[in-house]
Amino acid sequence: MSPVNFRLLLVTDRHQTCGRPLTELLHQAIVAGVSAIQLRERDVPTGELQSLAQEIHALAAPRAVPLIINDRIDLVLALNVDGVHLRSDSLSVSSARRLLGPDRLIGISTHSVEEVRRANRDGADYIIFGPIFDTPSKRSFGSPLGLDLLAAVCRESTAPIIAIGGITRDRVHDVRRAGAHGVAVISAVLMQDDVGAAVRAFTHAWQT
Repeated sequence: MSPVNFRLLLVTDRHQTCGRPLTELLHQAIVAGVSAIQLRERDVPTGELQSLAQEIHALAAPRAVPLIINDRIDLVLALNVDGVHLRSDSLSVSSARRLLGPDRLIGISTHSVEEVRRANRDGADYIIFGPIFDTPSKRSFGSPLGLDLLAAVCRESTAPIIAIGGITRDRVHDVRRAGAHGVAVISAVLMQDDVGAAVRAFTHAWQT
């Protein structure tokens, strides 16, 4: 398995930038010390997505910030980026591993204890689990799972658990105490007036 060194995973959503260019905000986040970026723009045609990924990779690579692309193993290979993130209902981790080899990161989204167990059996490098708290972007995945269930899967999982869903700076301590390896955020960074300050605040919250 590849090492998972990130604590703050910034998930992209160009519809949650308050009208500002996504790449400009990602550049601010990278300079401020964000530890990984997940490119999650599902409604973008392949050509545009490839161009966007290339632009982000050019910003992230000089600072050794991993770029992980949702589902698109073809683009991961074509652009030589750090890894792929799979939906719970997409290609299996084991199939992705056969295509990508041992050196690239493979993460997967999960929404139940059984999905976490399956991800562990299949050899995921990291597992996103949520939604932990209520958040509009994750309501389609059901009710919030809560800190108790987060703690339970963290105790059981051998792969690092990344908490997602309604994560704010003030909640970082709670998810860390539950055993989470890190947090994944969207609007808590991208929709802030000062993206760099938001990244630094999350980093500080995790370290204290």
